Amino acid sequence: MTREERFKIYDEAEKEWGLIAQYDQAIEEMGELIVAINKYKRKCLYGEFAHNPKVEDNLAEEIADVKMCLEQLENYMGQEKVAKIFDLKMQKLQEEIAEMKARNDKK
Repeated sequence: MTREERFKIYDEAEKEWGLIAQYDQAIEEMGELIVAINKYKRKCLYGEFAHNPKVEDNLAEEIADVKMCLEQLENYMGQEKVAKIFDLKMQKLQEEIAEMKARNDKK
C-alpha cells in the first residue's frame, strides 16, 4: 500500500470517528508500546520471557500500531511541517553522535 493510499484511509478514519478519537487512539497505542517494550527488555536483559516469541511478536505489532498512528498525526499536522522538523532533529542527532565520537576518541 502506498503512503498516499494510507493517508487517504487516515482521512476516512478522521471523518468516521473524529479527530479527537484518532488522537486518543494514538495515546492508547503508545501506552501499549511502552508495555511491550518493557516486556521485551525483561526478555532480553533478565530472561523472564526467554524463548517466548509472543513477546517479540507483540512488540512488532505495537510498533506497527504506533507507526500507523504517527502517520495519522503527521497527516493531520501537515506532512511538510513534520518533515522539516524531522530533518532538523536528524541533523541534531547526527551532530550529537559526532560530538560523542570526538570525545571518545580523545580518551
